[in-house]
Amino acid sequence: MKNSHIDDTNHYFKLAFDYVMNTSCPIYLTGKAGTGKTTFLKYVKQHCTKNMIVVAPTGVAAINAGGVTMHSFFQLPFGPYVADAPRGFGLNENMVDKNALLGKLKLGGNKRTLIQELELLVIDEVSMLRSDMLDAIDTILRMVRKRNKPFGGVQVLFIGDLYQLPPVVKDTEATIFKTYYQSPFFFHAKVFEQTQPIFIELKKIYRQNEQQFIDILNNLRNNDLSEQDFDILNSRYNPTFTPKDHKYITLTSHNHKADAINHQELEKLKSTVYEYHGEIKGEFNDKQLPTDLLLKLKEGAQVMFIKNDSSGLGRYYNGKIAIIDKIDKNEIIVRFPDSNDIMTIEKETWENITYRHDDEKNNIEEKVLGTYTQFPLRLAWAITIHKSQGLTFTHAIIDAGSSFAPGQVYVALSRCTSLEGIVLQSRILPNAIHSDYRIYDFNAIEQPLHQLEKQLEDEKRLFENEKIHSLFVWKNMVDWAYLLYEKTLNTKLIPEAFNAVAFCNAQIEQAKALQSIAEKFTLELDSLFNEMAFHQEKGKIKIRLQKALIYFMTHLYDDLIMPLQQYTKQFEGVARIKKYATLLEDTENLYWQKIAHLQNATFDGKKLVEEQIIYRENTKKSPVKPKKKEKGESAKESFVYFSAGKTVEEIAGIRHLATSTIESHLATYVLSGELDVTLFLQHNEIAEVKKIYDTLEYYSTTVIVQQLKNKLNHSQVKMALNHLLYLNEIKMKPVQNLGVK
Repeated sequence: MKNSHIDDTNHYFKLAFDYVMNTSCPIYLTGKAGTGKTTFLKYVKQHCTKNMIVVAPTGVAAINAGGVTMHSFFQLPFGPYVADAPRGFGLNENMVDKNALLGKLKLGGNKRTLIQELELLVIDEVSMLRSDMLDAIDTILRMVRKRNKPFGGVQVLFIGDLYQLPPVVKDTEATIFKTYYQSPFFFHAKVFEQTQPIFIELKKIYRQNEQQFIDILNNLRNNDLSEQDFDILNSRYNPTFTPKDHKYITLTSHNHKADAINHQELEKLKSTVYEYHGEIKGEFNDKQLPTDLLLKLKEGAQVMFIKNDSSGLGRYYNGKIAIIDKIDKNEIIVRFPDSNDIMTIEKETWENITYRHDDEKNNIEEKVLGTYTQFPLRLAWAITIHKSQGLTFTHAIIDAGSSFAPGQVYVALSRCTSLEGIVLQSRILPNAIHSDYRIYDFNAIEQPLHQLEKQLEDEKRLFENEKIHSLFVWKNMVDWAYLLYEKTLNTKLIPEAFNAVAFCNAQIEQAKALQSIAEKFTLELDSLFNEMAFHQEKGKIKIRLQKALIYFMTHLYDDLIMPLQQYTKQFEGVARIKKYATLLEDTENLYWQKIAHLQNATFDGKKLVEEQIIYRENTKKSPVKPKKKEKGESAKESFVYFSAGKTVEEIAGIRHLATSTIESHLATYVLSGELDVTLFLQHNEIAEVKKIYDTLEYYSTTVIVQQLKNKLNHSQVKMALNHLLYLNEIKMKPVQNLGVK
């Protein structure tokens, strides 16, 4: 499963994505080696619309996942974290408690906003995630988001296989974990005393297709190898085996062994050594480099690709073995031993990213801090089992003689596609197989597919309910208004300070008034949701929500944004109050973010307000002040394009505007009689609009659209009404007041 498309036969894959998209549940996505966990992560990154970030426990894992390390993003401590650790007990001088964790946290405004707007946190390679570090993340999210809920209300997706590489606990930290935690595994974090993740295991194996080998791997994973399983595995034991071709890679337990094998084999080649220098641009930690900064290769060397083919052609994948066929200082040509195909290798680029919040778009975006460019190869006569995690090999020599951490034997064997491709340098004995019983107990909570599907429907309803309720939470607006008041009192040199204080008082009162109305409306919402659940009728709540959204958007703009804009004008060009001016700008951004949330609100999979009610003008200043467009100039531009033969869709593409905006522009020329309405509407459609309009007390395109059951959109209804006004067949009525009563 090399690409990131859904396999329609993979029910668990589709179910897991449905849980990610349409619920707020924490999710543990696991699966045996080769079941597509990495593919699932790529699919989520490409298709999930939530504000999300991806983190991993190590630098290399973070680069491979296209994310960042947990420690760098959350500023996690290097010592153990125990929230309520007693002072002076001396269990570990590096131990960090809640006060120390939050006291050392340094978050800029953008990072804080990013965390506050975060909807989905993905943690990859979760087998290596320690329970105390997850509790530290939970503590930080609760504090920054000001929500005393697990993970501060953020959905967390845990991806990984607990039977693979475990968390690292130093000897000096062992006593702490025995004292405060059941185990170092992530599922024993204290936060899981308040919530439990949905457990979904991907079942379909894409790496192996040999049933006997699949069964042995399953038994190994469950610490349940039979005597016959050991016999079959050890039939691959051949301590004197020397590969006669370049298909095999040795998997060993320690770095020094792998490095020694690679060095010895490279030295045996009599060909010229060539050096290739990787290029780092910007920030890229040396410890995160996926291959050597100084890559030394010779003709005849056995190499392994350490990245999937970025061209999309699938010519190679992470873990594919090749031989250097020809080489010079500028070019590397490899041969694939399984097919003898020849290929010229091009350099690949890895990105070191961070995340930032885009205030204009109100979403989380990736920002590239640095890049590393190098040929996507490493010497591959040998590799450590740790670095082999996530790779696939057709032929491997496995050195399982040394003592292994739990899961290492499973990791090594499960890299291989078949039993026939394995050679053991030492026998696998029962004492090398020691899966942790605590993992087995945790995995026992898995639910059958039908229960997961039933729970999904319940969680979807809860999620939609939560999303709707969140639209009408105004506490942060009131808190911000009080902050503005406090900063105003403490800022010197403000012109007309008395008026400034009066303005801030007015902002507080308006924000509190809206909060009070919103709180009453949420009580009504609860009643409406209960009624909807009983009668399965969504129409009533949809209409009520539409009215409420328009009410709050209108009052937010009229009562908070417009007075703020007028107030801000007096500070243009005033020296020595730059911080205060920035605070005013941040205040306006906060209001606009709330309007964006309301305008983009959905219910039952559809936007509640189809047409943008309130537009934000671009307030960013440019070095050369652009000439202000005259009123109607934008509509005129659309009219010119239409008159030149362009379609509405073509004009929208040219002008980077919505088709509804273009239609709205053209509706102006229907009113003036310069455009024939029949270019857009049929006579019977116009008649239907008139019939409904005649029954209305107020002018409301929204009501007409609803009564037409969305056969026409808002712009088309406007065109019809403008045409009727032009012909004097109707009279203009007052605009409907959509206030929440």
